[in-house]
Amino acid sequence: MRSKIRYQLLDPSAAPKTFKFIWILLFLAVCFVAYYLWIFNPKKGIYDPLTTDKQNPMTYEQVVNDLRNEIDQRNAIISELQKDFVKMELKTEFKAIYPRRPETDHIDCGRILADDKVYLQTVSGKDRVKIVENKNLNMSCSAIMNRILPSGNDLKPLKNGVAFARIVYTDYEMIEKQVQMSYHPQNSFCFAIDKKAPSQFHERLRAMAACLPNVLLLPDEESVDSAGHNINLAHYNCLRVLINKPGWNYAILLQNHDVIVKSVYEIEQIYDWLGGANDIEITPEAGRVDNKKFKWDPVSLKMFRNETGIDKNVLTTSMKFAKGAVQGSLSRGAVDWMVRTVDLSTYINQWNEGSSGVDEQFIQSFQVSADLGMPGHFTDECLKQKRNTDFVSRMSQWMYGSAHKCGSKTVRHAICLLGIEDLRTVAAYPNLMFNKMIPAFDYSIVECTAELLYNRTFLGQVDHPLEENYYAQMVNVLYHKNHLEPNYKLECKPSYTRWAEREYPL
Repeated sequence: MRSKIRYQLLDPSAAPKTFKFIWILLFLAVCFVAYYLWIFNPKKGIYDPLTTDKQNPMTYEQVVNDLRNEIDQRNAIISELQKDFVKMELKTEFKAIYPRRPETDHIDCGRILADDKVYLQTVSGKDRVKIVENKNLNMSCSAIMNRILPSGNDLKPLKNGVAFARIVYTDYEMIEKQVQMSYHPQNSFCFAIDKKAPSQFHERLRAMAACLPNVLLLPDEESVDSAGHNINLAHYNCLRVLINKPGWNYAILLQNHDVIVKSVYEIEQIYDWLGGANDIEITPEAGRVDNKKFKWDPVSLKMFRNETGIDKNVLTTSMKFAKGAVQGSLSRGAVDWMVRTVDLSTYINQWNEGSSGVDEQFIQSFQVSADLGMPGHFTDECLKQKRNTDFVSRMSQWMYGSAHKCGSKTVRHAICLLGIEDLRTVAAYPNLMFNKMIPAFDYSIVECTAELLYNRTFLGQVDHPLEENYYAQMVNVLYHKNHLEPNYKLECKPSYTRWAEREYPL
């Protein structure tokens, strides 16, 4: 019924009297308007808005065009304002992306990474940026967390974290930066402080350890030196603490001025490709401590906590020896073996009796003594072939004599000091860490490396894809994967160009 009424209203002949009256009024109104327009139109015809009025020469078309022009002008102004706003927004976002220190705020790391040689000259040499230490650095827990934890950025879960064992003695702000660059809740950081370090350095590290649950500080401090004394003990004590922390599958050994140059996700991938093989540099031994005074067989070293089931020839035969960098990467299985299967107290004490380089044969000798059974080990077969074994954990550019081949043109203790000139090498090489970056010499290389890792971690930047073939085809990795196969033949010459043989600096 309601529907029927509605449709009737659309039919004037069927409409009620009220609506007929309305129709009459509408008709009269139309007639009045038409008469009015006819009276005041000079042509006594129907009003045409597109014709020119002598009293008002503006036509309808002109009015519309003027309105359109005004709208276009306003749109242009709005467009410019939007562009300015976007620029301001991008600038704000850029500043928020990676907060720089005041002394490095002017450094354009991107131009250096893009090989802008003219610009590089303006920030290197005599114009190097050196760190300006903050003597009043805020060490409250909130301040430490604000500096270290990635504000406003989420970290994806790792399949496996990493344990960092680092011996330190100076440059706290750089050390804190290293934690920031490698921070992930699944990573663990152990610090062994040189007993001789300044009291303020001790206090600051204690504050960091008290604030972050995955930062550990050894309570017992050792006095370490450049000859390597107590370095083995300090690293070993860190490993003893770290083995109780879950979630990591590799531990990496570092010293004060080593800088990690791969993001947490890149390191996770690299260690996955290593597949449990330890990454330790292997070169010929440099001579051990007086062999007449000390014996180096497992029985004399009281090495195995339980000798049951171990071949007597293994127990009574002297270990094999090799030399290499203190820095290296150990599988969790290797760390567990070093802490729980063997007791290294006597072994470490004997090395400490040496005069120099006593830290450079500690793990290397376990690595080549395959009969001892350390997980992830290698063999001494390549040493017998007079071939050194590649490793990627650390990059150091050794330079004897003139320093002109160093990127920074500066050498200390026969190693090139790394400057901003080395950024492209840092970004491209397969190594996990670079040595030595000293903030009092050139802090911009530290800061640009930190920005590089930030961009890779949080912005998805892929400036140099990882070289999967390099890691997967390393001699020690192939050995670890295949040495139990009956027909496996060890090939000591790698199929790729080792990083040490590549162009330096890039």
